[in-house]
Formats: sequence, C-alpha cells, structure tokens
Amino acid sequence: MQPGIHTAIDVATFVRRAADAWPTRVALAWEDGSRTYAALMGRVDALAAAFAARGVGAGDRVAFALVNGPAFVETYLATQSLGAIAVPMNPRQTAREFSWVLGNAEPKLTVGDAVSAPVLRTLLDAPGPVIDGAEGTWPGAEPLAGLIAAGEGRRAPDVAIAATAPAVILYTSGTTGQPKGVVRSQHALCMIIALRQAVMNIGPDTVLLATTPMFHAAGHEFMLLQTLAAGGRVVTRKSFDADSLVDLATREGVTHAFFVPTMAVHLTEALKRRGGGWPSLKLWVSAASPLLDPIRDAILSVVPDAELWNCYGLTEGGTLAYTRHADIRRKPGVCVGKAAPAMALRVIDGAGHDVAAGTVGEIVCRSPESMLGYWRDPGKTAVTLKDGWVHSGDLGFFDGEGYLHLVGRLKDMIISGGENVYAAEVESYLLSSGRLADVAIIGVPHPVWGEAVVAVGVAKGAADLLEQEIESFARAGLAPHKRPKRLVLRPELPKNGMGKVQKDRLRQELADLFAAGAA
Repeated sequence: MQPGIHTAIDVATFVRRAADAWPTRVALAWEDGSRTYAALMGRVDALAAAFAARGVGAGDRVAFALVNGPAFVETYLATQSLGAIAVPMNPRQTAREFSWVLGNAEPKLTVGDAVSAPVLRTLLDAPGPVIDGAEGTWPGAEPLAGLIAAGEGRRAPDVAIAATAPAVILYTSGTTGQPKGVVRSQHALCMIIALRQAVMNIGPDTVLLATTPMFHAAGHEFMLLQTLAAGGRVVTRKSFDADSLVDLATREGVTHAFFVPTMAVHLTEALKRRGGGWPSLKLWVSAASPLLDPIRDAILSVVPDAELWNCYGLTEGGTLAYTRHADIRRKPGVCVGKAAPAMALRVIDGAGHDVAAGTVGEIVCRSPESMLGYWRDPGKTAVTLKDGWVHSGDLGFFDGEGYLHLVGRLKDMIISGGENVYAAEVESYLLSSGRLADVAIIGVPHPVWGEAVVAVGVAKGAADLLEQEIESFARAGLAPHKRPKRLVLRPELPKNGMGKVQKDRLRQELADLFAAGAA
C-alpha cells in the first residue's frame, strides 16, 4: 500500500458492518451488564462525535488507561472512527511510567477510570482534558457517560483514512528496558482481523472469553477485534479469578479463550476442583511464555475435547508462529510451531545470513502485521526494522521439520567463561525437577566468569534442602557452564501484566551478588 491510498474498510468499519448485520445480538458482556451491537455502535458514534467536538482529529492521539470492559472497547473504536491514533495504557502504572508514555505520545485527550485516576490526577502536566471513565472518582473530570450523552444522535465527521496511517501506538512492556511505542497501521490491523478470523475459525457463533489485559496487543488484537468484526460475543472481566471463570465459561458457553501459562496453572486447578470440563470450548490458545509440558498436559486433561495451540508473537511483528493441536504433544513447550499465514520467518547469524537447521540465531520476520516503526524514535526503528524485516531480539532455531524453537532473548544469552548459555533451556530443565514452581535464569557480573548463571526461583514445597537438590539435579543434566552458580529463592517473580518475568529488574537487584568475590 502506498501513502495516499485509502482503505476500503478500517477497524471501526469492520465492527460497524457486523452491527448492521446483527444489531440485536449481544456484542459485549461484562460483570454487571451487556450491550448489543446496535447499542455498542451507537455509543461509539456518540463518543466519536464528542471527541471531535473537543478537537480530536485524524492523526491526533487519544490515550486511555482503562481496565477490561465496555469503556475500553468504546474508546478504542471511537478513536479509530476519527482516524485518530489509539494509545492504550496499563491502568496500574505508576506516575513515573504514565509520565513517560504521555510525554512521548503527547495525546490530545486522556481517558482514565477508577483504577488509573488516583495516579493520573497527580500529573499536573497530563496533556489535554482528562476524562474519567467512572463518575465521581475524579473531581473536575468529565464523566465518559456525560460525553456519550452529549454526543447522542450525532455522527463524527467522515474521514478518509489512509491504509498506511498509524492506527495505534502500543507501548512495549519494558521487560528489557524503557518502553517503546510500536506503531501499527490501519492496514496491519485489518490484516490481523482477517487472518485471525480465518486461522482460528472465528465467526458469528464465537463466544470469546477476554480476561488478559486489553491494553496489551494480545488483549485486543489477538481475538477480541476479530470476534466483534465477525458478529460474535465477547465476554470480559476486569480481573482474573480462576474459580469464578469456570462458572462463567459454562454459563456463557465460551468457545474461544486465550491464557498465558501462569493463568493456565490456576485455571486447570480450578477445573479439577470442580470435577468438570469445559464442554463448549473449541480453542484454548497459549502464548506470551513457554508452554511447559506439565502445564500443557494439565490443560489437555481438563479440556480433552478442545484444541490447544501454542503461539509465538511480538508486538513489533504480530503473531509469528503456531504449534497447532495435532503437534502439541510431540513438540516441547519451547517449540512454537510453523509460520503463521502471510508471515515470513528466518533465523539469521550476526552477519544477517540464514543459518542451518538446528543452529541458533536471531529470529526475524516480515508480514502485513508488522509495525511501521517506533513512535518518534527513528534510531531504534532502524535497529529493529531493516529492509522490511523485524529483528525480534529472540534467539531460536528451526528443527528438521521446519518448526521454530525458542531458546531465549539476545539479552538472555549469558556468556559465562566464553560459553553461550541460553536461559530458556536452563529454565525448562530446572522446572522439570518438580521442585520449583517458577524460575528465571539471568546473567550476573562475576569477577572470574564474566557472567555467572543465576537461578531466581520460587520453591514448590519445603525449601530446606532445595539449593542442594537443584545443584544435584543441574549436575545430572546440564553441562558445567550452564549450571547456576547460585539459586536465589523468592516468594514470587516480578512479572508484567502478560505474565512475563521482568528480568531487567532481577539483574539490577542482583548486580552485586558476586561483588565480594567468586562463589
């Protein structure tokens, strides 16, 4: 697509067409209410008109820090209707984190709710009038409901939206440093909707359980937009509670669901406690971190009639690969399958050359889903996006059947005594001991080895002799340079909203672990 060529359809129009076809069907259901397609698009139109009356136009940014629910969906679609750029934010960020994102995006309008308002209201330099998504929680803020009421019966101006126009800025989780604003175009979003609908068999009868945070790409781009565009029903909850979700899934007849492995652990335990399966479920998708064999087996045992897929994606590139149900048992959790439709995948060495099967290198990808670049950061864009290929920073290899396996991130590759150590391999092995509930492998400065392999773990059961047990287990199955020099136990590992371990934080906290001398 070239600049100046306009889309025949944009993200909001996708949903509008579903509303025209099925106006009385329920589009959204949440804790204490539901909304039909006609009602949803009526509110989207009213909100778009109100945004436009406050000066929001094509190319302007609308930032919103909202928990899962109708306000998120309505704000997102209203922004898209105007050709403006949506900037979803984690509502549980700190003032420092909000300040950085708002300063970088410079939104025309900022929308908060009861969760984010206490922090957002302290930012005197928060750009634009801040509109509260929940009445009464922010003196002086205009309630979102008031805006919608003011816009009722009005239509926002018709806007010709270029296919290459930025549609959304998605700030990365910051697990490896300062968040970067990934810019996705309208064309990319439309392609994501069409491709996912086809691959995952999403249609009018789909009932999606949406419990992962919507502000993440996986929370709204992965199946939520696709379900609304198909005329299906999205069932959402503000927070994840395994036991209540079991009842909810049965009551609503949920057919599609996406969980990170951490969620899966709690959900499978809740399903076992209830002694029942999930008869309506057709597809359970796992992503965001490796699907370890014990978690995979637990899922298959509680939902034997559903398909289980393991997926790999990144904000910059979209969904790269799937391990589908037919291969889920015979491939390990670090195997993420074959390339997704319209996705080109390569594994390259430091010189940019493709490597042979079985050889570890950096994963690069190219597809219609890929980002335009990082918002206002041409330097970092040039590092990540080269000749149309997104350089993931992830390390992996293709096996002899052409399936992609992950071994960690470039920053996770530890060089200890001149030998390369891949964190994912060590983590997977140590978890197989059955004595750790969770573990993260990091490299820590060491006066002798350069970097020392350190395991930060959460004990499963008694921890009295755990360090000796893990040391013995590592000695039995890992080469000397891969064995952790130290096991540091924690009650839990620091994670972001998608369940990814914040390894930068662990590296900072343990930077001086060997400062007094080698151990």
